[in-house]
This record gives sequence, structure tokens and C-alpha cells, in this order.
Amino acid sequence: MDAGCRARERRALLDAIEEGAERALDLARWMHGHPELSLEETGTSARYRALLEADGFHVDWPVAGLETAFVADRGAETAPLRVALLAEMDALPEIGHACGHSLSGPASLLAASALRRVLEPADLALRVVGCPAEETGVGKRVLAEAGVFDSCAAALMAHASDMRRAHRLFLGTRKFEFIFHGRAAHAAAYPERGVNALDGVIATFVAIGLLRQQLPREVRVHGIVSEGGAAPNVIPERAAARFWVRALEAAELDAATQRVMQCARGAASATGTRLEVQEDPNASPPLRANLPLAAVYRAQLESLGLAETPHPPAARIGSSDITHVSQVTPTIHPNFPIGAGLQLHTRAFAAAAGSARGEAGMLEAARALALTCLALARDPEARRAVAEAIR
Repeated sequence: MDAGCRARERRALLDAIEEGAERALDLARWMHGHPELSLEETGTSARYRALLEADGFHVDWPVAGLETAFVADRGAETAPLRVALLAEMDALPEIGHACGHSLSGPASLLAASALRRVLEPADLALRVVGCPAEETGVGKRVLAEAGVFDSCAAALMAHASDMRRAHRLFLGTRKFEFIFHGRAAHAAAYPERGVNALDGVIATFVAIGLLRQQLPREVRVHGIVSEGGAAPNVIPERAAARFWVRALEAAELDAATQRVMQCARGAASATGTRLEVQEDPNASPPLRANLPLAAVYRAQLESLGLAETPHPPAARIGSSDITHVSQVTPTIHPNFPIGAGLQLHTRAFAAAAGSARGEAGMLEAARALALTCLALARDPEARRAVAEAIR
């Protein structure tokens, strides 16, 4: 394909984004006004599926035992690659779409719709994956374990932020509840007969507080008291704390986890309590970065005249279940801006997601995602670099 044909194809793709914009914006507005919690995204999932079916996608639903998850496919088996566009759905309790999934999901659907209008099924196989329960770390983990992404050459989505960056990282996370068992007693009349389970919790917090000064800079440990006793005049026979350990590297995550576990065991030994450890299965590994894929996305931003903000990939990051996807296929999770000075999971962020600036950000994401897929479909060298980077 010569340069003139490439330019016309690119122009047709951007025109298709504009033609489908109002439908995607209507979806985003509905989602913002009807936030649905993790694994309860019935309305959102139904609307996603209806739009994709109208665009000629074959929709398989439900999948992986998740009632709101789906896989929508369009394209030939002989296409040079299959790309997965991820469509998140869920909102947060009380503060709604304070993570911007009301923008990122419709952006993926809009990109898929535009690509379907411009490229033939033999040029690109598209898979839109309805991903529930990102906020609880469930959806993409279960979908990845079910093999949904195994046949995909790349997986991508874009997430709302106050930044624009093609490459961002995610911390791996492990989640624990430390439950301390003691012996109840009257706190005033028979204190010597009690074994204070809350002392085990408090000693754990103290030990972890001392540990922090010796942890690598990229490691995060944070926790809450989840159970602290029933009454001040009763020595607690049971108390508990929940801790999350996060890190950018798998080895550091494992090492920090062992140190935190030692803090809890030491606290139990020091206080004479019995420690019970429960680990949440909805943990996630660190993101396995794919720099060539991020470079393809970056080139599309540049072609649109959009400059990245000067934030490094590790700045202001948390954890996400998309890291499970990155273990099995090349994956990126770039940011698009919807305002300045915003913090995720706040009412201000939710308001920004429903603003005109938020809607403009969603259209930016759709353009960049669609152009990235087009570039991969037309550039064998880019596909090769992306594939080799995950080996």
C-alpha cells in the first residue's frame, strides 16, 4: 500500500470515529448517570452487546462464568493478527464513575466500530472484551485464566487521567487479612486472664511502620484495622487487619510480602496470640510492559498533534487486573487527560468524567486506539517487534 492509500485509509478511519461519536457519547452519558458496581453491570453489559451486535460482531455471552462479561468477535481467521480492545464497565460505591470507566469502555467500542467500517475482515480480526469488576480485581484475571486473550496478538485500552502518556506501569499487589486470636476477659476485673488479640494487630502496625524505612522506594504497604473488638471493657479475643503489599517488580513484591508476614508472625509471638492468615485470590502481578506496543500508540498521538505530559511511567500508579492480561499477550494501558490536577477515585474525578472535557478525552482515546490497531494491521515490522518483546 503506497503512502497515498495509507493517508486515505487513515482519514477514513478518523471520519468513521466522528460519524460514530454521538452514539458513543450517548453511551458514556448513560453510564455516568447509571453507575453499576462490580459484577452488577447488567445494564452496561447489555448496551455494549447491543451496539456490537448492531455493528456485525458475533457476541458470546456470558463468558468465564461472569454474568456481565462477554467476547465480541469480527474478522477472518486468516487476518494477520487479532487485537483485543478491552471495555471496562464498573463504577465505585457512592462516588460512581470516579475511575472513568464510563469513558474508557465507550472509547474501545467506538474504536472497534470505526475499524469495522474501514478494514475488511481479512485485514484485522477484532475482539472486544467486556471486562467487569476491575475495581475488585476480578474480571480480567478470570478472563485471562479462561484463555480469552490467548489468541490475541495485542490487548489495549485507554484510561482517563489528568495525564496523557502512551506508557504507564502498574504495581503488582498481594492482599492479606491477618486475624489474631486471643482470649477474652474483663478488662478491669481480670485483665491478667486475657490475651489481647488487638495487641497483635497494633504490634503488626508498629512493626510494619518500622519496616517501611528499609523497603525499596517502589514498594507500598498499606493497611486498615478490619476488626478491633466489641467493647472497651472486654479484652478482645479476636482482632484483624487487612494489608496490601505492592511493588513494580515480582521479586520485590515477593520479598516485601515475606517481610510483612514476618511482622505479623512476630507480633503474634510477642503478644501470645495465634495468627491466622487469609490471602485474597484477587491479587495481581506487576504489569509486563511492552515498549514497542506503547511506541506504536505514541506515534499515533504524535500524528494527532497530541503531546504527552512529562510524567514517567511509574508516576501516580496503583494496581489493576489488566496486569493478568499482560502476562499472556502484549498489553498497554495508556492515559488520556480529562482535566488538570485530578485524583482517581474522588468525586471531582467522577464530575470530570461527565464533563465536556471528559467527553473530548474519550474521543481522543478512540482515535488513538483505532489508529494503533490500523498501524499494527498494516506494519509487519511493528507486529514483529511487539511479539518479540513479550518473549
